[in-house]
Amino acid sequence: MSDGLNISQRLRAVASLVFLQMLPATMLTPAIRPLFANLHSGKEWAMYAFMSVNMAGAALTVPFLGAYLDRVKRPRRLLALLAASDALLLIVMTLPLPVWLVLSLRAVEGVAHVGGATILLAEAARLGRTKESGRAMGLAGAAIIFAIAFGNAMGGFAVSLDWRAPYLLASMIFLLVAAIALFSEDGIEQAAGERMSLALVRSYRRIWFPIGLAFIERFAVGCIIVTFSLFAHKAHQLSDSAIGWLFAMLTFPFALSMYPIARFSALLPRAIFVAAGSILYAAAIFLLGYSPAGALPLVMIMGGIGAAMLFAPTLCYASTLVDQSRRATSMALINAAGCLGMVLGPMAAGMTAAIFASAENPLVGYKAVFAMAASAIVLWLVVGARWLLVQFKKEWSEIAAPAMVASRETND
Repeated sequence: MSDGLNISQRLRAVASLVFLQMLPATMLTPAIRPLFANLHSGKEWAMYAFMSVNMAGAALTVPFLGAYLDRVKRPRRLLALLAASDALLLIVMTLPLPVWLVLSLRAVEGVAHVGGATILLAEAARLGRTKESGRAMGLAGAAIIFAIAFGNAMGGFAVSLDWRAPYLLASMIFLLVAAIALFSEDGIEQAAGERMSLALVRSYRRIWFPIGLAFIERFAVGCIIVTFSLFAHKAHQLSDSAIGWLFAMLTFPFALSMYPIARFSALLPRAIFVAAGSILYAAAIFLLGYSPAGALPLVMIMGGIGAAMLFAPTLCYASTLVDQSRRATSMALINAAGCLGMVLGPMAAGMTAAIFASAENPLVGYKAVFAMAASAIVLWLVVGARWLLVQFKKEWSEIAAPAMVASRETND
């Protein structure tokens, strides 16, 4: 990007690249069950593992990448390498390989994908000024969720044609991202930051609650992705394509709500959105196991709005509660926490479903997973109540003070 472009243009360009980079991620969601049904005898444990091992590699490596990004000026070439690697790995995973090798490749693919997302989120955070953080992170966050929404829809359509189609299409998109990154310049230069260390991680105590919130939100997602696919298939006899469209009904409201919520957070305390969103999101996840098929779209919409009320403030906190020179590391820690949630979510879901499995009622295990995921969200809200209260008071005073000054000037 040329130096002549203003911040708004740069933000829109970065958000567009975020959209393309994230688009393939959920195109695979409707194609997970068919992949293992066609090549690996329908092993359910492998489906759960497929949804978690990619995040395991990312959770271990992304914090180091974030610290590296705070010390370099132009990371677009690294983005190109990661995107091209992602494309190759997705193609290879559709070959008749042993399960252990597919899962190993998936772990490496997770590093490439989340690493690329971290590079772009860090760029968006650097472009956003303190007063513009809601706008910057709202655009980037909306791009992420719109990509997820379109990815679910595209994946649902592609898998109806051929179970390999989502993997092939996702690879083509990653190659496009690699080409754009390779032949474009970075949006902004960054002064050198610090190397990754335990002391550096401890210095981010002020964002412990948003980091935990990122973990819990992704933990809940990890719990329901495979579980809901299996539940809807068995309880409502829905096709893989129909399940993909239902996931799209979760993510489209999520995406549409992101930018307005991020902007409204400048007018109302972000803590309010976090508290209300936690309750709404938890309720929607719990209701997945007890709603008739006809009501599932409404429940998904409710969950999408609730998730946006959590995700938008999380990104804004990560951008504003740390110094400018540490924003890449902050975003990396948020991403790492989300990745860890995606690792443990499917694992916890698989174990919970197995523990509560019943031959008389084969759906009870899946319903237990929904209840567990909803309870985790509410529990984190309770744990973080004091932090939220402190933030609420601080944010309310920051919002109210200019209004009081304006009122006095008007009266004078």
